[in-house]
Amino acid sequence: MHKGVLNLFGFLKSTAQFIKIVIVFFILLHLLFWIQNLTGSEIGFLKPFIPILSSFLYIGEMGSKDSINLLGAKFEYKYLIALFEYIILYLIDHAAYRGFEVAEGVYNSGYKKAKEVEEKAFNKQLANNQLAEQKMLRRYNIYVSTSIKPKFSHREQKVNLEEQNMIMNKFLIEKTGISPTPYEGGFLYSFGNFAAVDNNLQYFFKLIKSNAPLDYIICVQILGKDIVKEEKQLKDLISLKFINKISTCSDTVYRYRFNSSHRYETSQLGLFQKDGDTFEVHEFREMI
Repeated sequence: MHKGVLNLFGFLKSTAQFIKIVIVFFILLHLLFWIQNLTGSEIGFLKPFIPILSSFLYIGEMGSKDSINLLGAKFEYKYLIALFEYIILYLIDHAAYRGFEVAEGVYNSGYKKAKEVEEKAFNKQLANNQLAEQKMLRRYNIYVSTSIKPKFSHREQKVNLEEQNMIMNKFLIEKTGISPTPYEGGFLYSFGNFAAVDNNLQYFFKLIKSNAPLDYIICVQILGKDIVKEEKQLKDLISLKFINKISTCSDTVYRYRFNSSHRYETSQLGLFQKDGDTFEVHEFREMI
């Protein structure tokens, strides 16, 4: 419909412009017709237009039948009045053209504002839908695996990895209330309220900052409808082996943005490819 209205305004303006050209053309014909009357010499190509020219003269004659002799020629006032008729028609047509321009401008302005209101309402609805959709994603996993720090890896240090894992899991179980399951050479903690993920992330940050003789691989993965995809993402994260970072994929970061509060910030670690798929990896970082 919008395109049709614009086409209508274009047609009206083009028609008004065409009429202006026609009026100017008839003004020139009228002047030649007047010259023909003054000189008495017939101008042949005027014949087809004489009925129209004469009708304007008839109206002019209704205004005045007087004339004046000037330089031996008889100047009839009806020709001058008829000339003003053409000029008035031209001005009316020009005013109509300007009116169409103003009307088109008002229409475009109103249409633009209406589209802005419609777009704003659509974006608001879309944002609300996204918020509702993301808020439904509550379950998430945190994976953690350990290795002995290189400086403690010598035999004389006598660091027992299994014992250290028991100490770590005891700490995490006491703090989170969740018991882990063995997974991919590490431990998988499953949670049910991503809105409170910060409360659990703090304990995993404490692991990284602790004096334990361990390095940690920690990965966070939001859980939704595509379990196969999410499990693959988690395994891909684990395989990258980001030491002493809390890594995650872009879908988890996106979900994190919809939490009402953020104790941590996220930054991109890079783009990676695996099995033909490209994926973004981010990390949770403590705010400075």
